[in-house]
Amino acid sequence: MKVEQIEKVLKSNNGYITSSEFEQNGIPRRYIPELIEKGLIRKIARGLYIHNELIEDEYYILQKRYNNVIYSYNTAFHLLNLSERAPYEIDVTTYFHKSIREKVKIHYVSKEKLNIGKITTTSPYSNPIKVYNAERCICDMLKNQDEYDIELYNKILKNYFNSKDKNLKLLDEYAKIFNVYEKLTTIMEVLIK
Repeated sequence: MKVEQIEKVLKSNNGYITSSEFEQNGIPRRYIPELIEKGLIRKIARGLYIHNELIEDEYYILQKRYNNVIYSYNTAFHLLNLSERAPYEIDVTTYFHKSIREKVKIHYVSKEKLNIGKITTTSPYSNPIKVYNAERCICDMLKNQDEYDIELYNKILKNYFNSKDKNLKLLDEYAKIFNVYEKLTTIMEVLIK
C-alpha cells in the first residue's frame, strides 16, 4: 500500500473517502485500520473517512452519506446569501420514502420534483454541495409560509427582488409547477410598484 496513492485519492475527493472508494481505487479495505493508526485518516461516519488534517464539513458529509438530499428552505437561503440568519437546524429535501437517520429537518417531495431548481454551490468549507436555487426556495417558502416568521419572510423576499441575480421568468415558471402562482403575483404587485 502506498501512502502517496491514498493522498492522491483523498485530494481528488476533497479530503474525504468512502469504504467503497477505497476499493474502486484498488486499495483493499483491510488497510483502513492501518491508515487510521498512522494518523492519515479518521473515521467520521459508518464507511466514511476524512484526511486527519481537515475540519469536518457537516454539509458535505451529509451529502456524501445521503446523495439524494438537497439543501433547502432556511439552510438554502443562508447558503445563497439571501438570509443572514443561520438556520437553527439543517433543512433538506428528498423524495418520499427516503430514510435519513440524521438530526435534520426533512421535507419530502415526489421524485419528479426533487431535482427542479437543483444547483451546486460551495459549503462554508468550500466543498461542492447541492442546494436549491433562489427561485425554487422562494416557491417552497410561499407554499409553506407558516414555517417562517414575518420578519424573515419579508427580508428574504426583499433580498431576492433586490438581487441582480434574480430570474423572474424562472420564478414564474416554478410558481406554476408548485401551485403558488397566485401568491407570487400578489407579492410581485406589491414589491415591484
